[in-house]
Amino acid sequence: MDQDKALRIRLVETFNDRAYLKKLGFTRKDIRRVFGAADWKSMLSPLLPIRERLTCAQALDAFRPVLDTLAPEPEEGWLRCAYQVALSLLYPRADEAHTSAQWDGALCFLQFLQVLFDAERQALPFDPWLDFAFCTEEELAGSAAAAEYRLFQKRLRMEYVYELLRLGREVTPFKTLEHIAGVHHAAMTVARAFKAGGGRIDLGLMSGAAAAHDIGKFGCKPGERVPYLHYYYTDQWCTRRGLSAIGRIAANHSVWDLEIENLSSESLVLVYADFRVKQSRGADGGEIAELFSLKDAFDVILSKLDNVDDAKRRRYQFVYAKLRDFEEYLTYFGVDTTLETPGVPPVPRRDAALASPDEVVYYLRYTAVDHNIRLMHRLSREHLFLATLEAARSEKDAGRLRAYVSIFEEYFTYWSVGQKEQTLDFLYELLLSADGDIRRHAAALIGKVLAGFLSGYKKELPAGTAPDPLEERPFQLWAEYLEKLIHPDRRLTPRQTSMIRYQAKTAVDALLGECSGKDAPRFAAELLRQYQAPAAAEPDEAFALLDAVMNAPLERVGPGAYGTLTAFAAWWLDRGEAPQKAAALRLFRHLLHFLPEAAPERQVIAAAVEAADCAASAPLLFLQVQLGTELGLNVSSKKALLGRPGTASTVSLDNLKTATPWVLKAAGVEYLLDQVERDGGANALHIATHFSNLIKVSEHVVVRRMAGAALLSIAPVLTPDRRNEIAVEMSKALETGQAEISKYIPEYLGQFVLWLTPRELDEVVVQMAVLLSSPNTDVVAAALATVGAMLEHYTVYAARFGEEGGARRRRMAGLLLKGLADRREAVRQEALHILGSLFASQALGYEEKTSLFTLISKKLLFLIGEQPEEELTFFYTAASLSHIYRFIVLHKIQSGPFQFETPEKAAFFPGTFDPFSLSHKGIVQAIRDLGFEVYLAVDEFSWSKKAQPSLIRRQIVSMSVADEFDVYLFPHDLPVNLATPADLDRLRQVFAGQALYLAVGSDVVAGASSYKAPPSPGSVHHLNHIVFRRSSDAEGREIDADLSCILGKVLQLQLPTHLEDISSTRIRENIDLGRDISNLIEPSVQDYIYRNSLYLREPQYKQVIRTGGLRFEWTERPDASLWEELRLLAAAERRPLPEPAPRDGVLVLRHTGSEERILGFLTLRTVSGRDLYGAFGDEDLADAVRCRAAGRVRLLTGLCLARVPGGYDAGQLLLTEALSQAMGQDCGYAAWHGPAPAEEVLDLLARQGFVRIAGTEERPLLLVDMRSPAVLLQNIPTTLKEPFSSDLHVLTAIRKAHHQLQRAICGLYPGTLVLSLNAEVIYHRLVGKLTELNGVPAEPSSPRVLGPKMCVPFGKILRGSAVPNTVTKTVHTDKVFAPDLKSFTIEAFPGYAPLESQIRTIRSFRRPVMLVDDLLHSGNRIQALDPLFRREGVDVDRCVVGLLSGRGRDLMAARGRKVDSVYYIPNMRAWFVESTMYPFIGGDTVGGARASVPGLTPAVNLILPYAFPKFYKECGREAVFAFSQTCLTNSRDILLALESAYRERYARNLTLSRLSEAVILPLSPDKGNCLLYDASLPASMCLENDLKMLLRMRELLE
Repeated sequence: MDQDKALRIRLVETFNDRAYLKKLGFTRKDIRRVFGAADWKSMLSPLLPIRERLTCAQALDAFRPVLDTLAPEPEEGWLRCAYQVALSLLYPRADEAHTSAQWDGALCFLQFLQVLFDAERQALPFDPWLDFAFCTEEELAGSAAAAEYRLFQKRLRMEYVYELLRLGREVTPFKTLEHIAGVHHAAMTVARAFKAGGGRIDLGLMSGAAAAHDIGKFGCKPGERVPYLHYYYTDQWCTRRGLSAIGRIAANHSVWDLEIENLSSESLVLVYADFRVKQSRGADGGEIAELFSLKDAFDVILSKLDNVDDAKRRRYQFVYAKLRDFEEYLTYFGVDTTLETPGVPPVPRRDAALASPDEVVYYLRYTAVDHNIRLMHRLSREHLFLATLEAARSEKDAGRLRAYVSIFEEYFTYWSVGQKEQTLDFLYELLLSADGDIRRHAAALIGKVLAGFLSGYKKELPAGTAPDPLEERPFQLWAEYLEKLIHPDRRLTPRQTSMIRYQAKTAVDALLGECSGKDAPRFAAELLRQYQAPAAAEPDEAFALLDAVMNAPLERVGPGAYGTLTAFAAWWLDRGEAPQKAAALRLFRHLLHFLPEAAPERQVIAAAVEAADCAASAPLLFLQVQLGTELGLNVSSKKALLGRPGTASTVSLDNLKTATPWVLKAAGVEYLLDQVERDGGANALHIATHFSNLIKVSEHVVVRRMAGAALLSIAPVLTPDRRNEIAVEMSKALETGQAEISKYIPEYLGQFVLWLTPRELDEVVVQMAVLLSSPNTDVVAAALATVGAMLEHYTVYAARFGEEGGARRRRMAGLLLKGLADRREAVRQEALHILGSLFASQALGYEEKTSLFTLISKKLLFLIGEQPEEELTFFYTAASLSHIYRFIVLHKIQSGPFQFETPEKAAFFPGTFDPFSLSHKGIVQAIRDLGFEVYLAVDEFSWSKKAQPSLIRRQIVSMSVADEFDVYLFPHDLPVNLATPADLDRLRQVFAGQALYLAVGSDVVAGASSYKAPPSPGSVHHLNHIVFRRSSDAEGREIDADLSCILGKVLQLQLPTHLEDISSTRIRENIDLGRDISNLIEPSVQDYIYRNSLYLREPQYKQVIRTGGLRFEWTERPDASLWEELRLLAAAERRPLPEPAPRDGVLVLRHTGSEERILGFLTLRTVSGRDLYGAFGDEDLADAVRCRAAGRVRLLTGLCLARVPGGYDAGQLLLTEALSQAMGQDCGYAAWHGPAPAEEVLDLLARQGFVRIAGTEERPLLLVDMRSPAVLLQNIPTTLKEPFSSDLHVLTAIRKAHHQLQRAICGLYPGTLVLSLNAEVIYHRLVGKLTELNGVPAEPSSPRVLGPKMCVPFGKILRGSAVPNTVTKTVHTDKVFAPDLKSFTIEAFPGYAPLESQIRTIRSFRRPVMLVDDLLHSGNRIQALDPLFRREGVDVDRCVVGLLSGRGRDLMAARGRKVDSVYYIPNMRAWFVESTMYPFIGGDTVGGARASVPGLTPAVNLILPYAFPKFYKECGREAVFAFSQTCLTNSRDILLALESAYRERYARNLTLSRLSEAVILPLSPDKGNCLLYDASLPASMCLENDLKMLLRMRELLE
């Protein structure tokens, strides 16, 4: 259809649309009257075809005939009239200048423009300055604001917003369309690329906010300041149309008034886009919309702003710096900030360890921005916010709860009103928390939220505008919460009521301190209403009111309040009990700071104080004397009473009594401090000891804090010995691990110890380091807090003792980083909290913060990147980085770039580090102290060692050196093989600009093949070396290293003897015995090792798999000698010899070794369909087979087995070999027909799936379908550690379980072959194939001579094992199920480096690779790995598997890969890996699940009651139930046998926490994150419970 016709049809449809007719108030008859004579074709002809942008004037000329029939042209013309009508649709206002007919004409013209511009949009290319690329439906599918966005689009068309913008270009001098469209284009280009790169942003919300952000400009009236008021009108437009989410962002894009770091990604992108799209003036003075760079836009904006003083300029520089950080952050998600393309490749990030100083600063800024954006994304989404709030509400741990409150405090500013009200409810609930700090923090936040209730999005209002009802909400809420603070629910206990009332003052202080000067009088007035009638208040209520304003900033409440407060306090001083009197006197003391000398309230206070009866209490008397002295009263007699002997002791004793009111204790602390000052310190030690006790045991936080402050005040008058005595006592309290005792000590201990001598202070630092290794997280947290307090106030130490103490400062900062490297979440959180608070501290000066930042920044960045991202730790990290980020920006503006000192030499120190010991640490320290930057590389090239997973070793190294500066972990994705020159060249490039040294032991130089080889270009010999001498190796052999082969510089180091004696063998032996190893490894690592059951019963080297002693011999035509040999076996075993048949072949299984013997033999032959009668000699038998089978049949005629106790299951091995060969020869069925076999043989056949179909008892005929068998891999012994894998009782349980599992699988697939493959046999036969392919002997040779190829297992096979004379390096993979089990991915096994890094390590060996797995059928693993092998350029020689299916063979052929196998099966119906079916022994990992017992990875076994996988649907329900029950029972029985063997050997129970001592890779069935396993229970008991759960399903499944 041509453009003309389509446009005419569209116009007719539009003007007859019911909604449009309703808008006009027209009937169809009216429309026909107006448009009936319209000649659309001639009217549109001047406009068509559309080849360029149409103007509204052109459209008017075309539409004028219609307008002439409607109404006379308005005085100002139709264009301006239509503009004014469109304005009135947006912001309704009286229009007396136009008749209703002219309104109708304008609406018709606007509708005509809408249709015309739709056609223009289709005909012309997209213009970012005139068009809007709104969200597609696909993009809206992921938007939480999709419904609101669709409503927004509907309102745009209904109210002719685009047509208004186009008209505005022609009837006004402004180019508002160009600006709004340009901002929308910039915002959406950024947002789309950001989301495509993995960023979190709502495209619907973004598009709506960007398109609506300046719509308020059309609401501004003549004379109003559009730049300041359009925010208000934008909000008004959105609110009235139900577009609250879009409006909150659109109406709040004033870049100068917002805290950039606390905004959501949508708000940030809008601010960023609006910042860059600015108007400039052309030569004719007209506006031109342009896209400026960030810097140019900043200059343009500054030139337009009013009254830019230094403070404003500084503020603008902060905003600009943060926007620039955000722009750089976007580039890491592939955003093209030039906006010339939809996206570019993301900017790569260097590893933190290799980052330059400037990169470190930048990456920290990036990380801070990223955390804030992701956090605000979570908190700004209603459902996510509610989930977070509920998580906080259900949290019981005080430390974790504190984290939630801190996050709410940091980020509440830009929450919605509803979110703030929900938060206030939650905070009020916290006032009943048992933790006093939580209560105080919550009450303070109540005050802050109310003070800033509308501050985040407060907008200037037009003159004469009625206040928004929302403006009253904070005052209404304050009235509600004040009432609840002073008069809590009467159903609460007296203690709970007291807890709430006590926090009233905290809320008042925060509210009056944080609110604006305009709001303060109103908040104060609500508070003062409570003080109007002192007689009406109950005593406890009066006390709460007196205490509530005791520290309040009364200068903000106005002088009228002083009289009210004075009268209230005087009334209760006269009539109250001791607590009320004390509170009244303290309030009087506070009031005197604000009252002028001539104020009448002073006389009231003086009279009340003089008349008060306070003689019964020394603290009251002290307050009275203190006030009387200040007021000029005669208090000599009262002073005499205070000076009586024993008064101080009485006060001290009362302070320790529970019954003493806290306010009297607080006054008592003041009295005792006054006594110290008066007597010159005579009682200072006694009183200081008392204060330290109060800090530890007082029930009230205020008393503890007052005692702490008083202790710091008297520290100068104590002698050095007494200071040390007090410090020691307080330090001991930290060791108790009781949070209620130790939680308030660190703040004061950290400051008090700064009065100790340097030697004593160093002892405290050492003690804190020891406490950091405590298994009690509360002790560690207290130690970290103490170190943080020391570091925060350390500046004063130099002035006191004349010592700079730079080394000590480094040591303390290192201890904080050590906490950050800890694997316990609570410890990391405390370290993050302290580090963040240091940069937010007012006590720590600018220069000290700069020094601290340059010291810790690189380690901090690295450690934050290394920690697992758990939700609460993420919150802590975000809050901490927010403080650090603000300091970075401040420093950038105030001082420019940071100045770092970087060592000129770098030492690369590779090692297995299994584990990293104090010997290694001593080497690192020695190298670092020589002026080197040390890089530790966790080596993956010692392939013969059975090391712990690389990431676990890496974690141990990180924990060990976290407190050592200039020491870093080398990235695991840059493997460096010392024998590979290409890797060494890359290493030189990494450290370009620094002198590179390689750190190795003399044993490496003496024994490594790379040093024995002659030097070649780029080889290791050319590197500079640091060689640390070892006198002997781990076995005690003397080391004689010839260093002359090294052509570079050589530095030699000698370790102290006590460090040289530390070896990995010694550490492992001590771990097996459960001994203390803190003198061998870092103490904190010791706890990590024991907590996670690492290194227990672990061999240091891989087991070398041999070919084994089994050999199958297939003889198609056995001769007489063989039959004679078989007769002798049968006679010896007293078993009948199968009758020899001329057509039968024989399969013999021999055990080869020192004495070769036959284990068994099987007679068999292959029969075609036409030979059945000849094979059976019976018509019925032949017919029975013919009716059930087709094609070739493998006929088994006899089986004879030798009795070998505890040995191989010869019958199973023979059947597996015979039937797998038969399938390879296209036999679709197997039959047994021979003399009646023994019961054990019948059972064996039944376990393979054979069923009886005919025959007699003497000669039964059994048949099994082999066309699509089920395969079972028998591998349990390979999953157990020695000695349990060879324990007879355990093996008996395993064999029995295997038989039961075979029967259960036969129940799943009746009549189908169940082919059971023995993993050990597969191992042995694989070794034979691999060694043959590699051209090496199948037995280990000495000295070892390696073949040219390497073996790379990539599944569950050969884990922890090596192939003789062959480099064997595993790629550790795992099948990871999604939580819903509907899908899975192939990922790195838990604890191992990402697959990409592992494959780069394989590539660094520079050898052809033989890939090895147990089974290749669906090929999930190889399909995930093969692209990575190709990308990294790994030379894959072939793939060798235990079992290959036809599907697997085709898969490899399609990929152009060679494949070989031990067994080949053309087709498979199902396959089962025995260990995977048994809970706690094996399984598949579940993504996102958390381990409740360290060392037990959450997993799923595809059995009931854990899962019901798809392939069960083809099986009977009863069979599925029986199969699941069998798996659970088998696992339980095997574990019971293991537990019994373990108990006999070690005299202790094999619990879940120790399961890794018996099982190589233990797993635990995933029960969700809400249920936790008891680590002290045995696994068998857990399975008993799961069996009971399964039995509850019996009725459903049977």
